[in-house]
Amino acid sequence: MSKRNYNVFFNTHTVSGIVISVALYVIFFAGAFSLFKDEISLWEEGKEVKHIEKKNVDFDKILNNLDKEYNLTGRDLQLNLNFKSDKISVALDIQKDSINNKIDLERKIFFIGTNTFEEKTYEEQYSLGEFLYRLHYFRQLPFIGQYLSGFVSLFFLFAIVTGVIIHWKKIVSNFYQFNPKVTLKRIWTDSHTALGIIGLPFQFIFAVTGAYLGIGILVLLPATFLYNGNQDKLIEDVRPARKNYEWVKTTNQEVFSFNSFAKKTNDTWNEFHLTRAFIRNYKGNNMEYVLIGELSDQEKYIGIGRIVYNAYTGKIEEIKDPNKLSYLEDSQRLLARLHFADFGGFWVKIIYFILAFITCFVIITGVLIYIEARNKKSMTLKQRLYTTKVGHFYLAICLSMFPITALSFLLVKLLPESYMNQRMDILYFFFFTTWFIATLYFRYKRDNYFTNKTTLLSGAILGILIPIVNGIVSNNWIWNTYKNNQIEIFSVDILWIFLSTTAFLVYLKIKPTIKEQSAFTKHPIDYKNRKQLLLEEKSKTTSKIEKTSKTEINKNEIPMKTKIVILWLFLGMGWIVHHMYGLFNIYYNETLILENATGEAPLAHHIYRIIFEGLCLFFALLTLEVSKKWFIWMSFIWAIIAGIYNIYHFIEAIILESSNISEIFMLALVSTASVFLIRNLNLWRKA
Repeated sequence: MSKRNYNVFFNTHTVSGIVISVALYVIFFAGAFSLFKDEISLWEEGKEVKHIEKKNVDFDKILNNLDKEYNLTGRDLQLNLNFKSDKISVALDIQKDSINNKIDLERKIFFIGTNTFEEKTYEEQYSLGEFLYRLHYFRQLPFIGQYLSGFVSLFFLFAIVTGVIIHWKKIVSNFYQFNPKVTLKRIWTDSHTALGIIGLPFQFIFAVTGAYLGIGILVLLPATFLYNGNQDKLIEDVRPARKNYEWVKTTNQEVFSFNSFAKKTNDTWNEFHLTRAFIRNYKGNNMEYVLIGELSDQEKYIGIGRIVYNAYTGKIEEIKDPNKLSYLEDSQRLLARLHFADFGGFWVKIIYFILAFITCFVIITGVLIYIEARNKKSMTLKQRLYTTKVGHFYLAICLSMFPITALSFLLVKLLPESYMNQRMDILYFFFFTTWFIATLYFRYKRDNYFTNKTTLLSGAILGILIPIVNGIVSNNWIWNTYKNNQIEIFSVDILWIFLSTTAFLVYLKIKPTIKEQSAFTKHPIDYKNRKQLLLEEKSKTTSKIEKTSKTEINKNEIPMKTKIVILWLFLGMGWIVHHMYGLFNIYYNETLILENATGEAPLAHHIYRIIFEGLCLFFALLTLEVSKKWFIWMSFIWAIIAGIYNIYHFIEAIILESSNISEIFMLALVSTASVFLIRNLNLWRKA
C-alpha cells in the first residue's frame, strides 16, 4: 500500500472512530446488559418463577377477561410468549368495527400473569432491563433514536474495515511486542490493535446486524420499487405472520378454543415451543389464529414454524414447516439471533457480554491514542486544549456509565413498593441526571487518570453491594437462588460480582507511574493562565498571517459573509420550491381534503411560511449590513434550529413518503445547505 493510501485510510479510521466513539460506547455498554434483559427484570421483581410451559397457559380465560374489559370485537391481538417470566405481553390494535363499537384509536400494551391473571400496564411492568435495552437503541430519543443507533453501527462497520486495512501488517507482531513498560501511547496502540482483532468477528456481526435492525427501513426502500411502492405487500412477504385481514363484519359463530390450538401447534413438531401468537379480526367472520414457534437450539439453529387456523372451522389455512427454511422470513430471524445472542443458552450470552466489554475497552483505547498523539509541543495551545477537552468529555461520559448503572441497580431494589408504578419516570430522571452530573464533574476535574481510577473503584464498590442488597431486601441470597434453581436471579448477582472483582483488580493495577508516562504530564497545560497564553499565541499567529495574507489570498475564494448570504438565500428558495411541489402533486391528480377548508389560507400557515421562507430571506438581507455579535449569535442559533427541523423533515419524508423522490431530493439539498450554513456561521462567530 502506498503511503498516501495508508494516510487516507488511517485518517478515515481515526475520524470515523472519534465521531461515533461515545455513541458506540453507550451502545455496547448498554447492549452488554440488555443481553440479560429478562434476567434483570426477574431479578428486580425478586419473585419465584415457575417456568410454566406456554402451551399449558389458559389463554381462553385471558381472552375472556380481556373481552370483558376492552371489548375485543374488531381488534387484532398479539401475544408474546417467549418471556422467561410467568407473564406474557399483550398488544391490542385499534378498533376496526365502527358499526357495533365505539372506535378506540389507541394501541394498548400490557402484561398478564400466566398463573395469577393479574394485569399490569407497560409503565407498571417497566424495569431497569427494559431501560438498558432501550438505551442500547437510543429509544429514549423520540423518532430518531433507533435510526441514530443504526447509522452509528453503519459507521462502525466502516471503522472496522479501515482499521483492519491499516493494522493488517502488524496484527501478529503486536501480540508479541506488547510491553506495558514502554510509552503510554504504545501501550494503548498495541492493546487497541490486539483486542480489536480478538473481537473482530463479534464486532463485525454486531455492526452488520445492528445497522440492519436500526435502519432496516432504509434497507427495504430499494425493495419497494420491486413491489411498485406497495409496502403492505412487501411486509407480508418479509413478515408473513403480520399479514393483515380486512375487516368485513361481526359474526355470532362460536369460535374454537384457543387453548386447543396452542397445544396442537406446540405438539405438531418435536422440540417445538410457542413464542408468539396473533389473533386477527376478533369475532369477525374472517377471524384467524396465527400461532408461531421455534424448534429448540439442539434441533435446528433457525427453525421458525407457523400455523394459521380458521377460528370457526379449525381448518389449517397456512402452515410453515420449521424444518424447511424460508429465505425472506428466516434471514431476519438469523440476524436477530446473532445480534441478541438468542442461541446456545446462557454461556453464549456470557461470551457476548465479555466481548462487548472488550469492545468498550477498544473504543476507550482508540480515544486515548487520539488524545495522546495530538498533545505535542509542536501543536498550538488552541489545538492541544481542544484535544484535551474532547478527551475529558469522552472519558467522563463513557467511564461514568459503570458506577451510574450500578447505582441504578441499587435504586430499583431499594425503591419503596408505593413507587413501583412510577419506576419508568424515576429511572429516566435518576439515571440521566446522575450521569449528567458525573460527566460535568469529571470533565472539569480535567484528569483522565483520576476519572479512570474513581469510576473503577466506585463502580466496584457499588457493584459488590448489589447482591448484598438483593439478599437483604428480597432474601434472594446467592446460595438461596442457586438452591431453588432461580438461575435468572442468580446470574445477575454473579454477573455483578464478576464485574466488581475485575474492576477492583484493574484499579489496583493502575499505578501513578502510568500517569507519569502521559503526554499531558510531560507537556502540561497551564489551565489557570490559558486565556492569557491563548491571547499571546493569537497575537503571534495574527502577525504572521498579516505578513503572508497578500500573497496567499485565493482569488476564487468566496468571502465568508457572501457565502452566508448565499446559503440563507438557498434555504429560502429551497423551501419555496418545496412548497411548490404541492402544486406538482395536485397536477398529477393528488386530492387534498382539509377539514373546514374555506378557500382562505389559515393564519398558522402564513406564520409557518414566514418562519421557514421569510426568516431565511430576512437573515440574508440583514447579513449584508449587520455584523454585531448579538446578530451573529441569533443567526447561528436560528440556523441550528432550522437545520434540525430540515434534517428531521428529510428523514420523515424518506420513511413516510418514499415514493415522492423529487421532494426527498429537495429536502436533502436543504439539509446539506443547513449544515454548511451552521458551519460558516460558527466560523464567523469565532472570528
